Amino acid sequence: MAEWDHVTDVVVIGTGAAGLGSALTAREQGLDVLILEKGQMVGGTTSLAGGGMWIPNNHFMREEGIADSADEAYRYLDHVVGNEGPATSPARRRAFVDTAPIAVEFYEKVGMRFRRTPGYPDYHPDEPGGSKVGRGIESQIFDMRKIDQYSDRLVRRAFPRNMPMGTLDVAKMVLARRTLTGALTYARIFAHFIWGKVTRRKLAGGGAALVGQLLYQTMRRNIPLWTESPATDLIQQGDRVVGVVVEHEGKTVRVQARRAVHLGGGGFARNAEMRKRYQPAPVTGAWTSASPSDTGNAIMLGIAAGAATALMDEAWWGPASVLPSGVGVFHVSERSKPGSIIVDQNGARYMNEAQSYVDAVHAMFKHQKDGAGGIPSWLLFDQRYRKHYPFGTLLPGSTPRQLVEAGYFKRANTIEELAALIQVNPSKLRATVERFNAMARSGVDSDYSRGANVYDRYFGDPRIKPNPCLAPLVKAPFYAVALYPGDLGTKGGLVTDEDARVLRPDGSVIEGLYASGNTTASPMGRRYPGPGCTLGPALTFSYRAMMHAAQNRPTSSTGSSSSALDTSPRTLASAVRR
Repeated sequence: MAEWDHVTDVVVIGTGAAGLGSALTAREQGLDVLILEKGQMVGGTTSLAGGGMWIPNNHFMREEGIADSADEAYRYLDHVVGNEGPATSPARRRAFVDTAPIAVEFYEKVGMRFRRTPGYPDYHPDEPGGSKVGRGIESQIFDMRKIDQYSDRLVRRAFPRNMPMGTLDVAKMVLARRTLTGALTYARIFAHFIWGKVTRRKLAGGGAALVGQLLYQTMRRNIPLWTESPATDLIQQGDRVVGVVVEHEGKTVRVQARRAVHLGGGGFARNAEMRKRYQPAPVTGAWTSASPSDTGNAIMLGIAAGAATALMDEAWWGPASVLPSGVGVFHVSERSKPGSIIVDQNGARYMNEAQSYVDAVHAMFKHQKDGAGGIPSWLLFDQRYRKHYPFGTLLPGSTPRQLVEAGYFKRANTIEELAALIQVNPSKLRATVERFNAMARSGVDSDYSRGANVYDRYFGDPRIKPNPCLAPLVKAPFYAVALYPGDLGTKGGLVTDEDARVLRPDGSVIEGLYASGNTTASPMGRRYPGPGCTLGPALTFSYRAMMHAAQNRPTSSTGSSSSALDTSPRTLASAVRR
């Protein structure tokens, strides 16, 4: 055996929720851990995210007397996700549903604090097993001063992510000019922000708070973290991964992993070559909201070790616009607000604008494939919309002249003039708007059922009756913004089993190698069942991975014991109580 430069039990690659969650779990099981981060910045795409976690049957719901069960959640996933191959196998789905609430209790036991996101429904609430009240949780607001040297090294986004707010605040705050609840929510968040400044605190919410909490708990346990230390290769002995080659402080370092290597380094949203190879044209990393470090390194390590991949053509899609600076803006609430529509390059509507963001981009791709011109599409709205609702990071009523001059906002005094600016048939666009306006006044979208379910209405305007998602476009000037197939990161990657062990194409296990998060093919397949279906499974499978690694000691240098993790909730719960 070649000499090792560093020896530990578990090597974790990545500092997002998947990586840090596995590091924390492994350490709590008595294992030595080393965390590797290829860049100077930490947190990855998690720190840019809203931070919600979809956790069916969580204890917050039970404590509030809200009915839910693992069986209902599994039934929901069965209808919404369906069978998309090994990534969405019944075993993986059942492992997630059964373990997610237990994993949350484990993370709370080690010091993390969460809260429920009440009222944020599943994205397909009318499907069997769907929840209209929501199964989501998120991190509580966190003081980033607690993570010392890392507080200014998280990948961060500008307002509103630097505000002390979470997922449960967004839908209310964007209505600050429309409802008392919205105004009070904005006032509370702003007061909290000012209070933090006065008391010299660095308060954060959302994904940044989640990463902050995870980092803080790893720091408390003295888990070493090597930044600017990319893993360049996995070391194998026989059929088992036993270590990692790392570039660290100008040297090539061989690190032995006596129990496991865990790949949690994210997806490949910023890797142009991989996107071109695997994903549908004309998608590009220019439209993504993922971290600049999301370049697929962990996935490539797994592939080189013989791993199977799946769903590589998929992503956590969402319609996005692109600012003149090149920054992508992911649009969620904007599409549900009354006084707006999405049209194709012929000036026709072709979707329910308020549907989940993944489904919206699937509609764009299908429309493009059918030759109807879906990429780009155009989000149209009138001055009343612009006056009442924020757009991206722009406050209501704020339409900077430079964004109009740069062509980001197309603005015109008539629908026909706007049609000329976006190069669609004026009479066709006029007919589309007039048809939509008539339906908006009636409150029923007879074409695409916008506003017909509780998820659509979640981001609507309750002051608009009878349908909070529908209002006519009548107040000049009129606006159009180009929409592209953006994403929050890719969702295809390494194929893993119910214990997050990486699998070969023949279904056999690559012993000693685990993966979770966007490095793996998602158990959610091609759909997005509810808010937090990225981070919920990431933390859950990170927990399962390290529980499995802790229970299974290699029997020799070239093999390992074959005993499987006891997946029963009672067994896993006992680990939480220890």
